[in-house]
Amino acid sequence: MDSQNGTNFLRNFVAEHKQFFEPQNEISIFTIGLAACLCAHISYFVMFYLLGIKELMIFNVFSILTYIILIIVVRFVHDRSLVVYIGDLEIILHAAYATHLLGWQPDFAMFFILIIPATFLTKTQKLYIPFLIGGISLGLYLYFKISLDYNADVKYTFDDNNIVRAIQITNAVIGVFVMLCAAVTNIMIREYMEFQLIDQRETFKKLASIDPLTNLYNRRAMNENIRTIRRNCRTPKSKYVIGIGDIDNFKSINDTYGHDTGDKVLVYVSNLFISTIPDGGYAARWGGEEFLFIIPESSIEAGLAFTEKIHKSLRAHVFEIDDCEFGVTMTFGISVGIQVDKIDTVITKADKRLYKGKNNGKNHTEYTD
Repeated sequence: MDSQNGTNFLRNFVAEHKQFFEPQNEISIFTIGLAACLCAHISYFVMFYLLGIKELMIFNVFSILTYIILIIVVRFVHDRSLVVYIGDLEIILHAAYATHLLGWQPDFAMFFILIIPATFLTKTQKLYIPFLIGGISLGLYLYFKISLDYNADVKYTFDDNNIVRAIQITNAVIGVFVMLCAAVTNIMIREYMEFQLIDQRETFKKLASIDPLTNLYNRRAMNENIRTIRRNCRTPKSKYVIGIGDIDNFKSINDTYGHDTGDKVLVYVSNLFISTIPDGGYAARWGGEEFLFIIPESSIEAGLAFTEKIHKSLRAHVFEIDDCEFGVTMTFGISVGIQVDKIDTVITKADKRLYKGKNNGKNHTEYTD
């Protein structure tokens, strides 16, 4: 019953990721990336101001305004990848204008290449957009490669190699940062999506194997659990206990108090099974008011001890419906099997003992023929 009690490690891990990727937190991730680009362009503005390159100063004013607007807009758009792509286009245009004015030496053209994988790392449902932006970036790179020689006469040149080296280092640091942000964000989102899919599969599997009213295994899933326990017996003569229990006079409870009350009784009994079944054991709603349990590596005494706990709890509990009070009892039949026994034979023996108990006064456990 471990899988029916609490959540396992996988569900805890996915829950933590769900909290991290709540819409507000996802907005924060995009905002941090856009803010980093904003800071980069503020740095570029200062650098171009110090170098006296008026055209790029003006361009970076528009770049700064663009990222401020994007930081605001990202909170309201549904497809946030479009905001990222606008940022990618801004980087491409910035690299193109800087290359046009400064030539190849400052190495702004490196952004044409770096932005391509960064674009494809962005999660999107519009798969044509990365190809479109990548094509634009590659096309501009090839255009400058063909039309602009390394020593071409451009508007701004630098005689001081230290200035050129400083710009190259700045571009390299910003370029690596852009790639790193894109890669880390992509890894985090893809990892979350992968675990979300696993969680969904587990949920569907649970829905297919769990009785919705009682949260116990259904008959189909229980048959598989029994086969698993049988296969995993440590030796051919290792024993397992199978028991079938039936709520006594359940039809009269439904007829007297209604089916809603009957459902409450079923849920209460099911919770007893869930809280009482030994480690490694399984319990199922076998049908109607009938329950089946299996305890691996156990003797008949373990089955008797378990059913006695159920008997004791039920005898001590009083159901209150409006002004009426009533109690519930159960009758059990249990049998022991080993690996070579046919499962149906062991279950049939327990079922026969259950009906023997019904005929012998109910409210007890039968374990002999």
